[in-house]
Amino acid sequence: MATYVEREVLPRSTVMRRSILSRDRLFQIVFVVLFLGVWQFVGKREGDFFLAPPTSVVGAAGDAISSGEIWDAASSTAVGIVAGFAIAAIVGVAVGTLMGTYRAAATTLNPFVSAGYVIPEAALVPLLIIWFGLGVTPRIIAVFLFAVFEITVSTYAGVRNVDSSLSEVARSFGASRLQLFRRVVLMAALPYIFAGLRMGAARAVKGMVVAELLFAATGIGGEIQKAANAYRTDKVMVYVIVITVMGIAFAGLVQAVERWWMRSWHDQYAERS
Repeated sequence: MATYVEREVLPRSTVMRRSILSRDRLFQIVFVVLFLGVWQFVGKREGDFFLAPPTSVVGAAGDAISSGEIWDAASSTAVGIVAGFAIAAIVGVAVGTLMGTYRAAATTLNPFVSAGYVIPEAALVPLLIIWFGLGVTPRIIAVFLFAVFEITVSTYAGVRNVDSSLSEVARSFGASRLQLFRRVVLMAALPYIFAGLRMGAARAVKGMVVAELLFAATGIGGEIQKAANAYRTDKVMVYVIVITVMGIAFAGLVQAVERWWMRSWHDQYAERS
């Protein structure tokens, strides 16, 4: 005899309130408060030159916001990150899919991808400066190099690990090559692809800051370099926090796109079935 269990549907506000007031969230809040307290104590004891306390950082953040320099630096950095990551995502997914689909492509490209994966990209930044100057182009290329190999390797692994039985079943039902790729291979490899995109997003942010630090011209990296040269550890901390928030937000955006894509695909599948 079948047993049916009625599921309780809670309002969204109740779910959010429970998640905010959960035990894990409470532990996180306590940890942040303790961390800020220790930071404030050590910073006050050692002085702003060695470790600016949170109160000094807040003051420096207020100055940077009121002067507008923080918005100019953040917007300049964001443009390079988005442009470089978008190119890296397109190239990485395309090359990884090609390598996973065709053995000849994998055999040909795998040594080059492996070499690019282990090369320290920061060592190439001086060459980019020589070749392309100090404009936005070398920064975009630096972001691309930092992110593309993570995406390529993850996509290649995802396509290679697709269960062959799924492809055989699709072929037995008369699926075309394009349908096989879109409905079976791509959907099965999506978790790997988005994992690579999330890692690539984090590396894109790092690549942009590294490039700007070496350029010492514009963006958040340039502001960090200027503040360090002036021995303003409070301003250095401000921009470190800003780039950290940007990195978290960028990776969160990629994860949100992943959830939306998977949810829309499942809804579409459910309607058809």
